[in-house]
Amino acid sequence: MRKRPSILLPLVVGIVALLGFGWLWIAFEPDMSSQTSTIGWALSEISLALALAVPAVCLFFAIRAAHIRRLQAREAVGPAAAGIAKARDLLWSLTHELLPPTESPGSLPTDAREQVFLHGTVACARHSIPAPAMRSLVVSARGAGASGARQVASARRGWSEPDTAEVAATDRRILVRAGADLLDIRYADITDIAVEPGAVVLRLHEGAPILLTGEVAESLAVLAVWGSVGESALRRHPALASLRT
Repeated sequence: MRKRPSILLPLVVGIVALLGFGWLWIAFEPDMSSQTSTIGWALSEISLALALAVPAVCLFFAIRAAHIRRLQAREAVGPAAAGIAKARDLLWSLTHELLPPTESPGSLPTDAREQVFLHGTVACARHSIPAPAMRSLVVSARGAGASGARQVASARRGWSEPDTAEVAATDRRILVRAGADLLDIRYADITDIAVEPGAVVLRLHEGAPILLTGEVAESLAVLAVWGSVGESALRRHPALASLRT
């Protein structure tokens, strides 16, 4: 683990330098009513310059240390927290009728008129039962984002072995490509949505429920609610309750 730079040390050095060199500047400042030596005048000017320069340099290092500590803190929280932060930003934008910036769909086939709002990588699994109870789906998916979808599958909770997949969410649908298989999930086909940390469960009109896990899971849930239920549901849908706090 990298050592965290100190913010206090450069601030203390800067304050001490300001007070010390400031006192020297006052002490050597030439009296306009008396003759002063060249050395005294030089010491006065040097003290003034140091009283200004040293605190400025120390302030720079203090700001730099604060920035480094902030970056280290962001790295420490990991991709899960970063994914939640992005999902909250997306939720705020859509709630205020602001469409997010478009992205490239990667290798996924999209219509030229579609707007791609999200592109990333997920782990994709399908449930073995076509229409299980939503409560059982949520329970079986719980912990998938934190501990990995493969552990969910190995626990024999009804999910298939997950595959790493490319995903893109547009203004019409969610596309998921796992190997040679391409899932085209229209928003109109989504009947229910559940969110767990790092995971989203999509229940469909036809076909088995789908579990998507990864950093973009919460953002996929926001777009799924927006596309399947409507903009007004973003403020009240229970699946997004954790993102509204």
